[in-house]
This record gives sequence, structure tokens and C-alpha cells, in this order.
Amino acid sequence: MKKFDVPGLWLWKIGGSHMSRKLVLCAVAMLTMFSIGNIAAQQKELKKLRLNVFRIDAATAAARAQGFFATEGLAVEVTETANSTEQMRGLIQGKFELASGGFDNVLAWSGREGAEIVAIAQVSDTAVFRVIVRPEIKTWADLKGKKLAADAVDTAFALVLRRVLLAHGLDLNRGDYELVARGTTALRFESMLKGETYAGILNSPLELKGLDAGMWCIGDSAEVLPDYSNSILAVNREWGQRNRDTLVGYLRGWLKGLNWARDPANREAAAKIIGAELNLNPKLAAERVDELSPTGNLNLPGLQVVLDLRNQFGFKLPKGDKLPVYYDASFLNAAKGK
Repeated sequence: MKKFDVPGLWLWKIGGSHMSRKLVLCAVAMLTMFSIGNIAAQQKELKKLRLNVFRIDAATAAARAQGFFATEGLAVEVTETANSTEQMRGLIQGKFELASGGFDNVLAWSGREGAEIVAIAQVSDTAVFRVIVRPEIKTWADLKGKKLAADAVDTAFALVLRRVLLAHGLDLNRGDYELVARGTTALRFESMLKGETYAGILNSPLELKGLDAGMWCIGDSAEVLPDYSNSILAVNREWGQRNRDTLVGYLRGWLKGLNWARDPANREAAAKIIGAELNLNPKLAAERVDELSPTGNLNLPGLQVVLDLRNQFGFKLPKGDKLPVYYDASFLNAAKGK
């Protein structure tokens, strides 16, 4: 029996064969240590990006769960916002790099506080806002003289609500009703439940809770604003230009999540992912998947509707009233290889 050296190991040779058991065990241990170290190194190398949302979309949830962002070298952290002001100020101040929400916020905040905010991708193409009223309200005329709930008096929910009411003969400027700022959907729902306000636009699942409590839908925005843009992705343009490769990589990962979630073969799995994220029942979870934009391309006619509505009610825009100032499709085009 002959002893010989291999760095870090003592091996014994009997005749022409090695003591294989010890060799295998050592080799396995070394490979395991190497693999763990390699995985840790890869995780450490992922660049952190912060996304702020009102609620996470099904494409982002799928991209995280399926590892599409990680493939692009990114670790995406998602946080929820309490309101539009918090989200836009956070984007301007660099508290996060991306935001998902309404295009109306881009219009209201781009050019304010020293930053240019732009929409870069469409999360879902069009939105239908349902006007929910208390049980004692039977007709539109019953809302005359009543207090109605909005998150704030100059945001998308408020402007859409005003436009729908105007179509039914109720004008805020004429004093037909009072618009009361109540903040988040939860706070609006609470004020309606208590009878402090009589109507408002609510999001799921609180809209469903309102219906269970005896409230009902008197109408929706589709009758007057059928092309109104839904959620978009937005960035501070200056940050996007400085970090173009990172942003394009993010959009590549997000597009993979979008395409995966919209594939009929993955619909059930995608619904389970977003359902777990938002604690939704299967029906609502499937709706979150179905509402995704087919391509992620900006819905320019829908964005124009949002801009026109803000102009209609006399809100001056810091960057003027020309739509191209408020979006930049170049990042998404690059992510698509265009």
C-alpha cells in the first residue's frame, strides 16, 4: 500500500486502485462548497431595483417568481404606496427607481420639484371605473347636495368621477355636490360605509365588500371615457438616461413576465402567483392576469384621453399640454430589440 499527496487530501493506493469512498466523499464536499459559493456570488451580483406600486401587476409578479429579472442580473424589490403624492415624490427623490400607477400622476408631477417623469410602458391598456353608491341612492339626481368621496380633488379618480357625473347633469362647478378628499380606497370605503359620503370610485376587493354591504354600482366611466388609459410604468427621465442598460434589462425581464402570464398555457399558474401576492380569490386573480396589456406598448390614444380630461377641468400642466413630453418609448423599444 502506497501513500501519495493530492493538495488538501491524503489518498492511499492499493495496487492500481484508489480508496474510492474517501475520494468521492471529499470530491462531493468540495463541489458542494463550490456550488454554494457560486450561488452566493451570483446572488450578490444581482443589482437591486426598487419598484413602487399601488398594487403589484401580474407581469411583475410572474417575472419575479419565474426568475426573469434574475436572468437580467436584477433583484426587484416591490413596495406599496399610500397615495400618489408619496409615490411621485419618492420617484423624484430617488427612494425608488420605477413606479407603477396612473398616467394622470405623470401629468401632474412631471416638471414639478425639479424632475421630469415619463411613462415608459403600459401595464394595462384601458380602465373602467365603477361609481359605487350607498343603498339610499336610487338615481343620479339623488346625489345632488351630497358629499362624494375621492382620494384627492385633483387626481384621476376625482376627475373621472366628475366627468361621469357631468354626463348625468351634475356639475361640481355649479355646486351640485361636494367632492371630499378621503385618501386611499380603504378610507373612501370607510367614509361611505359610515354614511359620511354617498358615492365614490373604489378598487377591488373593497368594491366587492361595498356591494356585500348593500352598496351598488350606479354607472361607470366606459360610457364617457371608453379609452381611458389604465396603469403605466414610469421613471425619472434623468435616471433612465443615466441607467439605460439597467432599465432596458428590467423591461426585458418584465416583458418575459408579461408574455409568460398572457400565454393561455400559463394562465392558471399566473393567476395563482398574483392571487398569492394580493390575497385574491381565483376569479379576481384571473382578472388581474387578463387585464394585462398584450404588448406593453404605450396606449397613446388612451394617454391623450387622460391629458384632455385634466385640461377639460382647468388643471394647468407644469410641462404643457403636448403628449410626447410625458412619455419615452425608446426604453421599451430597446428591450424588444428595435
